[in-house]
Amino acid sequence: MFTDRDSGRLKSARAKQAWPTDRPFKILSLDGGGIRGLFSAKALEELANRLGLPEPLGSYFDLIAGTSTGGIIAIGIGLGKDPSRVSWLYEVRGEKIFPPIRSRLKWVAGLRRLTSSLYDHRELETALREEFQNRWLGESSVRLVIPAFVAPNAQVAVFKTDHHADYQRDWRTPAWEVARATSAAPTFFEGHRFNRDFFLDGGLWANNTIMLATVEAISSYDVSLDQIQVLSIGTGNPQPRIPQTAVRAGMFGWRNVLATAMYLTTDTALSQARLLLGWENVVRIEPTGPGASLGLDDWTGAVRILPDEARRQVLARLPDLEPFFRRTVSGREKHNSGSKKSSR
Repeated sequence: MFTDRDSGRLKSARAKQAWPTDRPFKILSLDGGGIRGLFSAKALEELANRLGLPEPLGSYFDLIAGTSTGGIIAIGIGLGKDPSRVSWLYEVRGEKIFPPIRSRLKWVAGLRRLTSSLYDHRELETALREEFQNRWLGESSVRLVIPAFVAPNAQVAVFKTDHHADYQRDWRTPAWEVARATSAAPTFFEGHRFNRDFFLDGGLWANNTIMLATVEAISSYDVSLDQIQVLSIGTGNPQPRIPQTAVRAGMFGWRNVLATAMYLTTDTALSQARLLLGWENVVRIEPTGPGASLGLDDWTGAVRILPDEARRQVLARLPDLEPFFRRTVSGREKHNSGSKKSSR
């Protein structure tokens, strides 16, 4: 896991694996968004219950990509967890991970945030360890693509199951480590440290994984663009307003630059995917109204608003969502984890 990502970079195009011309390539893409990931988990739970899915939810997708909170959900679904269990992680464990801050102490938290992380990463780490225990990323029954960011020598990292012969390392990584790496949101949690390196939140460069997943499909498989069908679940992406005074402002004036970057990367990725694949092949749901603007750490607001919002959005788009779940997909390739070499 913790090696120089550049060392294995290909110098030529990846060899494409065969894909049936009469079979779609179905992708589930899950945005980042902190505790607002409860919306994504509840939307998947609502779909599973309303459609009465007879098989695990992951068996209806050829690939699942998720960043940050979406990465945690993606790994959970890939390992066969029921969406209701994933929702439980947010509803119950979320209160300890993002403990509500009393109004009169918010200014103290703001000052602390200037010099250190706001929350104790050990609460998140404990929850992930207990949830995924000793399972590896390679145990996922679904192809997974999970982005993160490596420092101090800035590099992107994309953790993948061994669904292609080129992917020889990540499958041996403990699932909780990947989940912790992709969700290490700056200012909220410490980066995930290992030796001289540490990992930061994948949302820093890929808060919406839809293009990451699309590139993975067309670079690893002989699949045409019109075969790719994407269900993209967001966590709310309100458009920030940047006043003209910010043009001349310093650090304080640009304190919300992270929110601006998340909005732009999320919106751009969605627009690019729709241009490439066609609007009819990209179905997007996300919270609107108050749920879209909740703080990334607002556990109280999330449990109060997002379950009902997820139900409302699923009901409104059910005719567009249902086709993704009409048929299960074939199992993924296991170039390493399915062989004798995978013994621990």
